[in-house]
Amino acid sequence: MIDVHTHPVLVEETMKKDKQMLKVTKEVFGLHNRPQPLETFLLQMDVAGVDKSVLLPIDCTTSRGSRIYSNQQIAELVDRAKGRFIGFASVDPHSKTAPDDLEKAVKDLGLKGLKLAPGIQEFRPDDEKVFPIYRKASELGISLLIHGGLSWEPGSKLDPCRPLLLENVAVKFPKLKICIGHFGWPWVMDTVALMFKYPTIHADMSCLYADTPMEFIHHTFSSQVPTTWIERSLRNQVMFGSNYPRIETVKMVEAVRALGLTEGALERIFQKNAESYLGIREVAR
Repeated sequence: MIDVHTHPVLVEETMKKDKQMLKVTKEVFGLHNRPQPLETFLLQMDVAGVDKSVLLPIDCTTSRGSRIYSNQQIAELVDRAKGRFIGFASVDPHSKTAPDDLEKAVKDLGLKGLKLAPGIQEFRPDDEKVFPIYRKASELGISLLIHGGLSWEPGSKLDPCRPLLLENVAVKFPKLKICIGHFGWPWVMDTVALMFKYPTIHADMSCLYADTPMEFIHHTFSSQVPTTWIERSLRNQVMFGSNYPRIETVKMVEAVRALGLTEGALERIFQKNAESYLGIREVAR
């Protein structure tokens, strides 16, 4: 099982080395939980049956004057966890050196993908000024995970997080695999439309903004998006994501399993689609 959407913002060992991380986690990321040992993160994965988690940083240097984890810190955690983590890089979309920074993160630090968050980084995904970053990601053969929909970060706006802003990106960079985080909620049907039309567009299921995981996931993936669509038309593009530590991983796993999907669909959601997206193994359409 692979969790494609986690943030290591509460790892106590990192906070002891970086005294600003606790402040950034609270004031910029908007999470006020207590720090926890790395072991707690790994135990969460074990209890949920998750073998690997994708770690996502956010470089909001221009917009917030800080990084929610640096690429170097992500690489250090990947090394410490001995095969349990897959590290993504983030770059400042307003920086002229962003494409070069991304290349260094991939080639020198061994990071496997790119994370962007239009709301907190304050950019529009369809702005051609950002296209050199997409071009570099495509050249490097890595995938993009971009925040979609509602965001908890203080001061982040909804408008730049609309999924349909990614259509031109999919058209201009047809080889770039894109994952829309949180299924783009509340614009889940816009996300579905993009996925129907562009097979390179994926979405993760880490959308939870009200009620319990069981209730919210059931509503989103039965009433808003029929489970039959996930079983059939979207069978290769939907991936599991927990958004840990905002949400306990095991509760999200249980909520997805309770949807009543077939074992074949669950295998794709929890493993095979992520392997294809990450380039671990291609899944035949």
